[in-house]
Amino acid sequence: MLSEDSRWRLVLGKTENEDDAIELSSDDEAIDDLLSSLYTHSKTGGLGKSSHKIRKWMEGLRTYFPPGIVRIMQQDALERQGIKEMLLEPELMEQIEPDINLVATILQLQQLLPDKTKSVARTLVQKLVKELEKKLKPKLQFAVQSGLFSRSKPVHPNGSIIDWKKTIHRNIKNYQPDQLFIIPEVWYGYKQGYKINEIILLIDKSESMISSAIYASIIGSILASLKSVQTHIIFFDTAISDVTNLYHDPVDILFSVPMGGGTDIAYAMNYVHQKIKIPSKAILFLISDLDEGGSIKDLLSMTQLLLNQGLQIQCLLGLNESGMAEYNHKVASEMANLKIPVFTCSPEEFPNLIAKELQRN
Repeated sequence: MLSEDSRWRLVLGKTENEDDAIELSSDDEAIDDLLSSLYTHSKTGGLGKSSHKIRKWMEGLRTYFPPGIVRIMQQDALERQGIKEMLLEPELMEQIEPDINLVATILQLQQLLPDKTKSVARTLVQKLVKELEKKLKPKLQFAVQSGLFSRSKPVHPNGSIIDWKKTIHRNIKNYQPDQLFIIPEVWYGYKQGYKINEIILLIDKSESMISSAIYASIIGSILASLKSVQTHIIFFDTAISDVTNLYHDPVDILFSVPMGGGTDIAYAMNYVHQKIKIPSKAILFLISDLDEGGSIKDLLSMTQLLLNQGLQIQCLLGLNESGMAEYNHKVASEMANLKIPVFTCSPEEFPNLIAKELQRN
């Protein structure tokens, strides 16, 4: 364990006066070298452009620091040292611990990656996606199940759509072992004509929204895999990329949609208007910082039309871990004036949002 003197020595860096130097252990010296390589201001320090030096430094990070700190220092290296060359070398990429910022950088640079690096880049993206899926999938499954389960009500079996799962669950006490069937006292279901909600994720893929787009891709893929709810995954800039049919693999989605570009939200909302089946039985999550490059008047007009048709709309200014976002305050205010909730949301909070919307509907 580091002494207090050693800890301060590592924080402050080396001193020019050797008489004042604090003696470090061999492990502490190694940590000091790793920190100095990244955070030094000397002309001779730093990581430079040597693939061998960068690879050795990254191996050292994994030896002496926990994964969370490794990711922070990798991101600092990308930003401070300007070594995006590491993304062009497969042997370097194999050493990287992926995080949301790194994956965003990979997606931005994917058109520039040489063939020898693309497979490694995809593996890195896949690793992060699997981590996030593992965290979010149970929560989203439970959210949809609880939202639908709690929504069905006692009904007459004639003229209703029966919620068989809830009906059986609530009447299991009436199981007749001799006859091998259940006699329901109360039937649960939905009024005739009711249909399971359509969920539309309309995702801004401009450069400022890449991190949110990554989370939205994963969430959309999970929702689309659930047969109890129909989900559309739609990206937009000044054009539309409807990737709903790729829901089985969010990595395919991320690599099939070039990130960056302009923003025409009005055009995207018009696409939703054409695509949606029954607006009054659907929920739209517009994931955008609302930095509209098209006509704001057209955007508000199309949004009002969808609202008049009964579509529920939620506007997420950001879908990220921080729960914060930079956005167009003027357009956000105009959307709020239409009684549309406008807010930021973390991926962990999104399942609760889904459940509330399903129950409310």
